[in-house]
Amino acid sequence: MPTIKSFLIGCLLLAGVSSGFAQAQKEQWSLQECVDYAFANSITIKRSELQVRNNEALLFQSKAGFLPTASVNGQHAYNFGRFVDPTTNQFTDITTQTNNFSLNSNLLLFQGGARLNDIKQSQTDVKASRLDVEQSKYDVALSVAVNYLQVLSNEELLVIAKNQVDQSQLQVERTQKLVEAGSLPQTNLLDLQSQLAIDKASLVTAQNNLNISKINLMQAMNLPAQSNFNIVRVELPDPNLDPYQQNTEEIYKIAQQTLPSVQSADLKVKSSEYGVASARGFLYPRLSVGAGFNTYYSDQRNLNILNGSRTETIGFVNGDAASPVVTQVPNFISEKYSFRDQLKDNLGKYISVNLSIPILNGWQTRTQISRSIVLRETSKLDAQNTRILLRQNIELAYNNMLAAAASYNSFREQVASLDLAFKATESRFNVGLLNSVDYNLAKVRLAGAQANLIQAKYNYIFRTKILDFYQNKPLSF
Repeated sequence: MPTIKSFLIGCLLLAGVSSGFAQAQKEQWSLQECVDYAFANSITIKRSELQVRNNEALLFQSKAGFLPTASVNGQHAYNFGRFVDPTTNQFTDITTQTNNFSLNSNLLLFQGGARLNDIKQSQTDVKASRLDVEQSKYDVALSVAVNYLQVLSNEELLVIAKNQVDQSQLQVERTQKLVEAGSLPQTNLLDLQSQLAIDKASLVTAQNNLNISKINLMQAMNLPAQSNFNIVRVELPDPNLDPYQQNTEEIYKIAQQTLPSVQSADLKVKSSEYGVASARGFLYPRLSVGAGFNTYYSDQRNLNILNGSRTETIGFVNGDAASPVVTQVPNFISEKYSFRDQLKDNLGKYISVNLSIPILNGWQTRTQISRSIVLRETSKLDAQNTRILLRQNIELAYNNMLAAAASYNSFREQVASLDLAFKATESRFNVGLLNSVDYNLAKVRLAGAQANLIQAKYNYIFRTKILDFYQNKPLSF
């Protein structure tokens, strides 16, 4: 898998400076510092990282599903009218205060592997979301790199525009002296002054293009625009136009094994398969065990306590009141039954084994299975589409690289030819053998070819490094 580390190593080589975290008020930014700042401030990366945290929380919840459930319940009630006192199981019709406390626990033993598949699905989702973070960083780094190269390109174009102004200014000054001396006509001076004005306008355009490219780079970094923003100048050598070593098929095979977006798409397919298995688990019986305690309290409950005995007449001998028959019976006194004693004496316990066999639940389980299958097939299409887009991007990048190489080679030959032609033209113009119109035309042609060569150079470098990165190669220059 390509890591952002390999990309940053290449960025570091490109910038030619040591790594350091970018500060918002730096005067010069290396590519490494631009990428670091973009990583720290990218909303896309932060959202991807939050998704990782969300999936990690879901994974924790899935694992916790194997733990037993437990709950403590308490109730305090005022009862009016006739009701059954739970502490005596007798009817009463007076206002009564009662308390009910219970502790219950349940442990799921089997449900068709639904929870086990939930864990596997959550674990896969965490891995996929981490790869999404890597892909987000890759996209951000790539965006910063292309904008950084655009700034470098526009800086070189600005140098060419300044050189054109300087050359035109020198020719105007030289021609003005010759016109004043009567050696050249006034029209030559006017033509050169006109060309100088055109070159100054081109310089303004080049400066504006550079400013815009800097703004684009700062926006790619999510850095507020600042007028003193500058990048570290990097002198890139002219590219080697040897044929690229790999073809599109070879690059594609490597990219499938290394690109985070492809691996993430494959993991999402695997996750959806676990989702189908989890949904099907609800078709199986559910087996669980439970245990618990409960107790009660009533403020109308009294405690009868034995307090000796008492004599009680139970009859008379021959009906003679003077000869009573007596016996000793227990003597009870009633006392308040304390809250603590009632909770202890009314304590009940239970252990249960619960089996639930699903028969019909409004077709909810079947519907969930169907939806899971649809999600699985959708994820397969997404993975297939990711590979299609990858192949298309590689094919397009490879074609762009070939076109950039051809353009660079063509412009290089053109610049070499026009440079020789301009030197000859300038020599003839300086001795008065050529008019200013032909001189300006040769000068404009050379400047245009030089600008095209610079753009082709950076375009070719960028295209080749894109192909390198698809193969997990660091961006070294």
